[in-house]
Amino acid sequence: MRSTQRRSLLQAFGLGGLFGAPAMMAATQPASASPRRETLVIDVAILGHTNYSNRDGAANRVLGPDGWRQSDLRGTNYYFEGLVYAGGTIPDPAAGDVNAVVWNFAKPPIGSYFNRGWIMINNKTDPPYERREHPHLLSHADCYLGGVVGPDNLSPTDMLQTTGTEHGEPPRDTVRRAVTGGTGRFASVRGEVIQTSLGRNTLPLRGMPVPRPEPPLSPNYRLTFNLWLWD
Repeated sequence: MRSTQRRSLLQAFGLGGLFGAPAMMAATQPASASPRRETLVIDVAILGHTNYSNRDGAANRVLGPDGWRQSDLRGTNYYFEGLVYAGGTIPDPAAGDVNAVVWNFAKPPIGSYFNRGWIMINNKTDPPYERREHPHLLSHADCYLGGVVGPDNLSPTDMLQTTGTEHGEPPRDTVRRAVTGGTGRFASVRGEVIQTSLGRNTLPLRGMPVPRPEPPLSPNYRLTFNLWLWD
Protein backbone atom coordinates (compact mmCIF):
# COMPACT_ATOMS: atom_id res chain seq x y z
CA MET A 1 0.00 0.00 0.00
CA ARG A 2 1.37 3.35 -0.98
CA SER A 3 2.22 5.78 1.84
CA THR A 4 -0.48 8.30 0.85
CA GLN A 5 -3.17 5.59 0.97
CA ARG A 6 -1.87 4.34 4.31
CA ARG A 7 -2.04 7.86 5.78
CA SER A 8 -5.61 8.25 4.51
CA LEU A 9 -6.68 5.00 6.20
CA LEU A 10 -5.02 5.98 9.48
CA GLN A 11 -6.76 9.33 9.45
CA ALA A 12 -10.09 7.74 8.58
CA PHE A 13 -9.89 5.50 11.66
CA GLY A 14 -8.59 8.31 13.89
CA LEU A 15 -5.13 6.74 14.20
CA GLY A 16 -3.11 9.44 12.52
CA GLY A 17 -2.88 11.42 15.75
CA LEU A 18 -1.77 8.33 17.64
CA PHE A 19 1.21 7.70 15.38
CA GLY A 20 2.08 11.39 15.43
CA ALA A 21 1.88 11.61 19.24
CA PRO A 22 5.57 10.87 20.01
CA ALA A 23 6.72 13.75 17.83
CA MET A 24 4.12 16.07 19.34
CA MET A 25 5.08 15.03 22.89
CA ALA A 26 8.73 15.66 22.13
CA ALA A 27 7.91 19.12 20.82
CA THR A 28 5.97 20.06 23.96
CA GLN A 29 8.50 18.87 26.54
CA PRO A 30 10.02 21.63 28.70
CA ALA A 31 13.21 23.09 27.31
CA SER A 32 15.22 22.09 30.40
CA ALA A 33 15.46 18.36 31.07
CA SER A 34 16.12 18.85 34.80
CA PRO A 35 13.75 20.98 36.90
CA ARG A 36 14.96 23.33 39.58
CA ARG A 37 13.61 22.98 43.10
CA GLU A 38 12.01 25.90 44.93
CA THR A 39 10.36 26.22 48.34
CA LEU A 40 7.75 28.95 48.80
CA VAL A 41 5.87 29.79 52.01
CA ILE A 42 2.76 31.96 52.16
CA ASP A 43 0.17 32.72 54.85
CA VAL A 44 -3.55 32.89 54.09
CA ALA A 45 -6.25 34.57 56.17
CA ILE A 46 -9.73 33.32 55.28
CA LEU A 47 -12.41 36.00 54.80
CA GLY A 48 -15.27 34.41 56.71
CA HIS A 49 -17.99 36.61 55.26
CA THR A 50 -17.27 35.13 51.78
CA ASN A 51 -18.09 31.57 52.87
CA TYR A 52 -21.15 30.30 50.98
CA SER A 53 -22.43 26.76 50.50
CA ASN A 54 -25.30 25.21 48.54
CA ARG A 55 -26.83 22.05 49.94
CA ASP A 56 -29.17 21.49 46.98
CA GLY A 57 -26.97 18.65 45.75
CA ALA A 58 -26.34 17.10 49.17
CA ALA A 59 -27.14 13.47 49.87
CA ASN A 60 -29.28 14.70 52.77
CA ARG A 61 -30.30 18.35 52.70
CA VAL A 62 -31.95 18.18 56.15
CA LEU A 63 -29.50 18.87 58.96
CA GLY A 64 -29.72 16.92 62.19
CA PRO A 65 -30.31 18.67 65.54
CA ASP A 66 -26.53 18.97 65.94
CA GLY A 67 -25.98 20.35 62.45
CA TRP A 68 -23.47 18.66 60.17
CA ARG A 69 -22.36 16.26 62.92
CA GLN A 70 -25.44 14.13 62.24
CA SER A 71 -25.81 14.72 58.52
CA ASP A 72 -24.68 13.39 55.16
CA LEU A 73 -23.47 16.49 53.30
CA ARG A 74 -21.69 14.76 50.41
CA GLY A 75 -22.34 16.70 47.21
CA THR A 76 -22.69 20.10 48.88
CA ASN A 77 -20.69 22.70 46.98
CA TYR A 78 -19.11 25.76 48.55
CA TYR A 79 -16.96 28.83 47.88
CA PHE A 80 -14.83 31.18 49.99
CA GLU A 81 -12.00 33.68 49.61
CA GLY A 82 -8.90 34.73 51.53
CA LEU A 83 -6.01 37.17 51.49
CA VAL A 84 -2.42 36.07 50.88
CA TYR A 85 0.61 37.31 52.85
CA ALA A 86 4.32 36.52 52.71
CA GLY A 87 5.17 33.51 54.84
CA GLY A 88 5.70 34.47 58.48
CA THR A 89 3.50 37.56 58.34
CA ILE A 90 0.73 35.98 60.44
CA PRO A 91 2.16 35.12 63.89
CA ASP A 92 2.26 31.54 65.08
CA PRO A 93 -0.22 30.86 67.89
CA ALA A 94 1.12 29.78 71.25
CA ALA A 95 1.80 26.06 71.48
CA GLY A 96 -1.43 24.15 71.96
CA ASP A 97 -3.68 27.20 71.49
CA VAL A 98 -4.91 26.32 68.00
CA ASN A 99 -7.87 28.71 68.12
CA ALA A 100 -5.94 31.76 69.30
CA VAL A 101 -6.81 34.99 67.48
CA VAL A 102 -3.48 35.96 65.92
CA TRP A 103 -4.43 38.16 62.95
CA ASN A 104 -6.35 41.44 62.62
CA PHE A 105 -5.45 42.38 59.01
CA ALA A 106 -3.02 45.07 60.16
CA LYS A 107 -0.74 44.66 57.13
CA PRO A 108 -1.60 44.82 53.42
CA PRO A 109 -1.83 41.49 51.54
CA ILE A 110 0.26 40.48 48.55
CA GLY A 111 -2.45 38.50 46.79
CA SER A 112 -5.80 36.74 46.74
CA TYR A 113 -6.93 33.21 47.55
CA PHE A 114 -9.99 31.48 46.09
CA ASN A 115 -11.22 28.08 47.28
CA ARG A 116 -14.16 26.06 45.98
CA GLY A 117 -15.21 22.44 45.96
CA TRP A 118 -17.41 19.93 47.73
CA ILE A 119 -18.15 19.02 51.31
CA MET A 120 -17.47 15.29 51.83
CA ILE A 121 -18.73 14.82 55.39
CA ASN A 122 -20.77 11.63 55.82
CA ASN A 123 -22.08 11.08 59.33
CA LYS A 124 -24.53 8.39 58.26
CA THR A 125 -23.66 4.71 57.94
CA ASP A 126 -24.01 3.89 54.25
CA PRO A 127 -22.76 0.33 53.65
CA PRO A 128 -20.27 -0.56 52.35
CA TYR A 129 -19.07 2.95 53.29
CA GLU A 130 -18.59 3.76 56.93
CA ARG A 131 -19.31 7.03 58.69
CA ARG A 132 -16.67 9.62 57.74
CA GLU A 133 -16.68 12.86 59.71
CA HIS A 134 -13.20 13.83 58.51
CA PRO A 135 -11.83 15.23 56.23
CA HIS A 136 -14.37 17.94 55.56
CA LEU A 137 -13.60 19.13 52.04
CA LEU A 138 -12.40 18.10 48.60
CA SER A 139 -11.28 21.34 47.04
CA HIS A 140 -9.51 23.28 44.32
CA ALA A 141 -7.71 26.50 45.31
CA ASP A 142 -6.04 29.33 43.38
CA CYS A 143 -3.33 31.38 45.08
CA TYR A 144 -2.73 34.68 43.25
CA LEU A 145 0.62 36.17 44.29
CA GLY A 146 0.79 39.19 41.98
CA GLY A 147 -1.54 41.46 43.93
CA VAL A 148 -5.14 41.38 45.10
CA VAL A 149 -7.66 40.42 42.41
CA GLY A 150 -9.98 43.32 41.55
CA PRO A 151 -11.19 45.64 38.78
CA ASP A 152 -7.68 46.93 38.11
CA ASN A 153 -6.00 43.54 38.49
CA LEU A 154 -8.28 40.97 36.85
CA SER A 155 -5.74 38.18 36.46
CA PRO A 156 -2.47 38.67 38.39
CA THR A 157 0.45 37.12 36.55
CA ASP A 158 1.85 34.71 39.16
CA MET A 159 -0.65 32.09 40.35
CA LEU A 160 -0.49 28.58 41.84
CA GLN A 161 -3.28 25.99 41.71
CA THR A 162 -3.70 23.21 44.27
CA THR A 163 -6.16 20.38 44.78
CA GLY A 164 -6.85 17.75 47.44
CA THR A 165 -8.62 17.23 50.75
CA GLU A 166 -8.95 19.76 53.55
CA HIS A 167 -10.06 19.63 57.15
CA GLY A 168 -11.57 22.45 59.12
CA GLU A 169 -10.93 21.51 62.73
CA PRO A 170 -7.44 22.04 64.17
CA PRO A 171 -5.14 20.60 65.27
CA ARG A 172 -5.89 17.64 62.98
CA ASP A 173 -6.02 19.75 59.85
CA THR A 174 -2.53 19.45 58.36
CA VAL A 175 -2.97 18.16 54.80
CA ARG A 176 -0.80 17.44 51.76
CA ARG A 177 -2.17 18.72 48.46
CA ALA A 178 -1.08 18.48 44.83
CA VAL A 179 0.18 21.52 42.95
CA THR A 180 -1.43 21.05 39.56
CA GLY A 181 -0.28 24.13 37.66
CA GLY A 182 0.16 27.86 37.60
CA THR A 183 0.80 30.98 35.55
CA GLY A 184 3.59 33.52 35.16
CA ARG A 185 6.80 32.26 36.71
CA PHE A 186 4.90 29.14 37.79
CA ALA A 187 3.69 28.23 34.28
CA SER A 188 5.69 24.97 34.19
CA VAL A 189 5.22 24.04 37.85
CA ARG A 190 4.57 20.69 39.48
CA GLY A 191 4.86 19.78 43.14
CA GLU A 192 2.97 19.63 46.41
CA VAL A 193 1.94 21.89 49.28
CA ILE A 194 1.66 21.23 53.02
CA GLN A 195 -1.19 23.21 54.57
CA THR A 196 -1.26 23.76 58.34
CA SER A 197 -3.55 25.77 60.61
CA LEU A 198 -2.33 29.12 61.90
CA GLY A 199 -4.83 30.25 64.53
CA ARG A 200 -7.81 32.48 63.83
CA ASN A 201 -8.43 35.98 62.54
CA THR A 202 -10.95 38.58 63.67
CA LEU A 203 -13.64 37.89 61.02
CA PRO A 204 -16.64 35.66 61.89
CA LEU A 205 -17.09 32.59 59.68
CA ARG A 206 -20.58 32.68 58.20
CA GLY A 207 -22.68 29.77 57.04
CA MET A 208 -21.42 27.06 59.40
CA PRO A 209 -24.15 24.35 59.58
CA VAL A 210 -23.70 23.85 63.33
CA PRO A 211 -25.98 25.29 66.03
CA ARG A 212 -23.83 27.77 68.01
CA PRO A 213 -24.61 30.82 70.11
CA GLU A 214 -22.35 32.80 67.77
CA PRO A 215 -20.32 31.96 64.64
CA PRO A 216 -16.70 30.82 65.03
CA LEU A 217 -13.87 33.06 63.89
CA SER A 218 -12.24 32.43 60.52
CA PRO A 219 -9.08 30.33 60.24
CA ASN A 220 -5.63 31.18 58.92
CA TYR A 221 -3.32 28.76 57.13
CA ARG A 222 0.36 28.47 56.31
CA LEU A 223 1.08 26.93 52.93
CA THR A 224 4.55 25.49 52.33
CA PHE A 225 5.04 24.75 48.63
CA ASN A 226 7.66 22.28 47.42
CA LEU A 227 7.93 23.12 43.73
CA TRP A 228 9.67 21.78 40.66
CA LEU A 229 10.04 24.31 37.85
CA TRP A 230 11.26 23.89 34.27
CA ASP A 231 12.90 26.92 32.66
